[in-house]
Amino acid sequence: MIRHLHPTDSPALLPFKQRSGPDEVCSLAQAVKGGRRSFPLFKYTSIALSPRAWQSCWVMTRRAAVQAVMRAGSRSGPFAWELSELYLAKKNREVAGEVLEQLAFPAGTSGARRIFLRLRQGSELFEAARSAGYMPAYSETLYRAESAEEVISPTADAPELELKPLEETDQHALFRLYCSAVPIDVRSKTGQTLDEWSSSLEHPARKQRQLGVEDQRNGALQAEITLGEVAGGRYFSILSSKDASLDTGDLIASALKDASDKPALTMVPSYNEKLAGALAEIGFTAGDSYDVMVKTLAVPVTETVPGLARLAR
Repeated sequence: MIRHLHPTDSPALLPFKQRSGPDEVCSLAQAVKGGRRSFPLFKYTSIALSPRAWQSCWVMTRRAAVQAVMRAGSRSGPFAWELSELYLAKKNREVAGEVLEQLAFPAGTSGARRIFLRLRQGSELFEAARSAGYMPAYSETLYRAESAEEVISPTADAPELELKPLEETDQHALFRLYCSAVPIDVRSKTGQTLDEWSSSLEHPARKQRQLGVEDQRNGALQAEITLGEVAGGRYFSILSSKDASLDTGDLIASALKDASDKPALTMVPSYNEKLAGALAEIGFTAGDSYDVMVKTLAVPVTETVPGLARLAR
């Protein structure tokens, strides 16, 4: 069984570091940074000594020896959890399925309806995750350009889009855009209601700006651009309605117009082939690819069952 990381686990973390492999899963923020991390001993020792911090960390032990360490918790709201870190002892990787399956208990108890995890494509844990109830939702690829200035030069003559800063009051408009841009088979796994969608949002940068492009005829939101500064440069994401007549190159140019000579990075989901093609055309390079998997903890009722009722006289 998994349990919370406790202060008494601190002495066992050093030998675990010597026996553990690199991280098996990663958050979007870590995927953008790139590379695989070895077990961060100092970080987890500090977490073990912090009553608040260890509530988001779990361990599996056998005969007092740590076999697995994981970190998980809500993404942006109560209905979506994410497994953001997982370290396994090299000689006991078979515990992965058990660890992943047991995470459903604390997640479900907290009210979560889904658990997300991101695996590097080709990971040995893919089948273990499937056996534990995690289903592939979509794949994604990190695109990178060493200089934002160089890649937007081909679109230098593109018309400048009128961008509107988005606020909390625009959540319903953003959700409608999400429903228009994301295929139903993906939404059925990642979230189909406003609350589920908002809970599953990811934040690769500590500070982000959201900008929208509205239809001048009816005011409907046609596209959303998210911008954030990360250690590797300017991170951006683009969500565009399938019905919008906007040029993808114009959206990319708007996302990078003030990025100067910084590197530019974006994670593109497999269902957005149009954006992937536009990025490759202007000089972005495809990097690491990932599988996003989801374990559903609560299933909506799809049919009613008739019952009997006694009438009062």
